[in-house]
Amino acid sequence: MEDIGDYKEVENLKSLKMEKGLLYETIVTTLNVEGVGNAAPIGVICKGPREVILYLYEGSHTLSNILATGNFTVNITDDPILFTEATLGDLGDEYFIPYSEYLILRGASSFFTATTKRVKGVKRKDRYGESKLFIITADVKRIFKGKNFKEPLNRSIYAIIESLINYTRINRVENKEDIIDRILEMKRVVDRVGGSREKLAMRRIIDSLR
Repeated sequence: MEDIGDYKEVENLKSLKMEKGLLYETIVTTLNVEGVGNAAPIGVICKGPREVILYLYEGSHTLSNILATGNFTVNITDDPILFTEATLGDLGDEYFIPYSEYLILRGASSFFTATTKRVKGVKRKDRYGESKLFIITADVKRIFKGKNFKEPLNRSIYAIIESLINYTRINRVENKEDIIDRILEMKRVVDRVGGSREKLAMRRIIDSLR
């Protein structure tokens, strides 16, 4: 196990600026039963000060590893390269720091370990078709905040900014419906992952369009 001296242990998820009910864009790292590491961008919902929920689709390495071991690490970062590399392919060992029964993403500004306490499988049908979704509820074990801590990413604020940019363009384009469609797509993001203030901001944008 490597040294994690650059991180300080904190009490709960509030210390990482995570609010109950919001979904944050993170990179989740797991180990399989053979000890091989995996990393994947995963949205994590803060359920409480020491509880999180993950929604994982059948067939992913992250789901298989969590079902096999019960453990995972949530890594907070805003590094676009880490998100890209974790999505496009398998990260090499140089990206990871072993920590007890967990795996830390090297370069994360903070992280916390978690252990599964409940798994529920459901069928979900959306515009992409029907698939099986697993709802993972987990207890947060240990939480570490880095010296160069950055707040976790929530897509709703970026969706609002993108909506406002499109809003300012609406009187300068011929096809206003295209702009409105873009804003409505951003509204769906905010409705899904945003908090009360983000949803209020989006309602004001939509009302202004009318």
